[in-house]
Amino acid sequence: MLGQDVLMARALRYSVDKHGLDIDALKNIPDSLQLQLMDLAITVSEDMKFNGLKYFRPFEHQLKFFATGKHDRRGILAANRIGKTVSTCFETACHLTGRYPEWWSGHRFTSPITCMVAGEGWSQVALVLQNELLGTQDVKITENLGTGAIPRDCIIADTMRNDGANCIGVEIRHTSGANSYLLFANYTQEVRQLQGFKLNLAVFDEQPPDDFFSEIVTRTATTQGKILCSFTPLKGLNGLVSKFWNKEEGYNYIRVSWDDVPEYDPWGQPFLLKETRRQLERDYLPHEREARIAGKPVMGKGAVFQLSDWTAVTYKTGEIDFNRMPNIQRVIALDLGLVNDKTVISLMYWEPNEKTAYLHRQIVIQGVEEAVPTQYVNHLLRPEVFGTPIVLPADASTQGRYTMSSSSIRELFEEYGLNVYEKAIMNPPDQYGKQTNHKSYGINQMRQMFEMGTLYVNENCSHFLTEAQNYFVDEKGRFSDPDDCIDSCRYALIAVLQGIAEPWDGRTPQQRFAAQRERYVKYDDSQKPSWKKTYSAQ
Repeated sequence: MLGQDVLMARALRYSVDKHGLDIDALKNIPDSLQLQLMDLAITVSEDMKFNGLKYFRPFEHQLKFFATGKHDRRGILAANRIGKTVSTCFETACHLTGRYPEWWSGHRFTSPITCMVAGEGWSQVALVLQNELLGTQDVKITENLGTGAIPRDCIIADTMRNDGANCIGVEIRHTSGANSYLLFANYTQEVRQLQGFKLNLAVFDEQPPDDFFSEIVTRTATTQGKILCSFTPLKGLNGLVSKFWNKEEGYNYIRVSWDDVPEYDPWGQPFLLKETRRQLERDYLPHEREARIAGKPVMGKGAVFQLSDWTAVTYKTGEIDFNRMPNIQRVIALDLGLVNDKTVISLMYWEPNEKTAYLHRQIVIQGVEEAVPTQYVNHLLRPEVFGTPIVLPADASTQGRYTMSSSSIRELFEEYGLNVYEKAIMNPPDQYGKQTNHKSYGINQMRQMFEMGTLYVNENCSHFLTEAQNYFVDEKGRFSDPDDCIDSCRYALIAVLQGIAEPWDGRTPQQRFAAQRERYVKYDDSQKPSWKKTYSAQ
């Protein structure tokens, strides 16, 4: 709810603008006209108090956000105090009531909707979302009801369900003559309590837990519903933030920093003055400033590979000519999957003098082929890679685990004559000589090499890049799923770092195949003259 002084200032500005007057010239107009103008401003302020939707004036960044309405999942990754929650609440009020301003360029619902708005806890929901939408932090205090984004004459008070100060749900009058329904929720609720209903619109204030988001999004599936999110990304590049930040398919966002917001609001009143910004910047913890000032995810929280520009560590096929690298080596690594997991084959090049690795290619095998190694072994028999050392994880020696037979993967590959490294790929021995396969060692090696610019990825390894950009560690130190492509790369990197790689001969596929053709072609010289026959040495 706006204070009376703010209401009067806005009402006066509205009245002046409406009649084409210059507010700076008001002191020069006759007293009688000034009195009439003040009477008009008082009338406008009374209407404005309970009809905020009608008088809303947006910032430029808010207009930009509204204009993205064609997308189903939209977000504002924003600095503190720039009006991100006001943006989503104003749009929510428009959809609930069907009252859209003339300048509206976003999505329009043509009929009443069911909408859920959610925040981090009931107290936070009441303090922010309930206050912005209904105008009160305590719905038992009814005189303030309607001073938020939803006009008072649209709130059907006798339909309200509440739990103390908190509104649980209320019907909202729609211009069609029917009613919309507004629900409030919080992230601490059990997910099972959120099942069994449909939503046209879901609004999240600050980053929700992944399971909560998944459940609410499911409620919009059959209605082709919309998702609005607003958050300052203080929890790092993980979960929902990473989906927006990495522009996954279906996710659209705008980022708003203090630089995008003027010192004065569209009413000409102080909003976020430079001196206030400077003081807040001093108040914020150093690692939080990028998030709180620029709307950029906090690095050091959650995200494993904290790269702001992934194009710096990727390359296109043909950009690097490995034929011209005299010392280049290579290795193949597999992360093995069962029916419900991916099997990933990685080809990595290694320049030992520069200690630089190149993840050049990954083959991701899904579906029926996963349970049939005799199918995907053909990728390893191709002339251009045949003979390259292959490293396998420890369970590749388990009989029947991946082969559906009495043989192990290792034995099967050896039967095909593949150059399989004799031991399971493991981390280097520690100071006590103990070897483990703890994931964190290889992941840290990958992270450090990315940061130092000594690990590069071919841009065609799209599955790997998607996994890496969304890879994070939770509060208990557990790495996120899926990470099959990351594990396959990790095995290859551990191999080259331990010298388990062989020089690449640089031959063409035709030359390499010719050298191996006796493996595939059976010669029958029984009909040749004796002088043309080939005799084996005894």
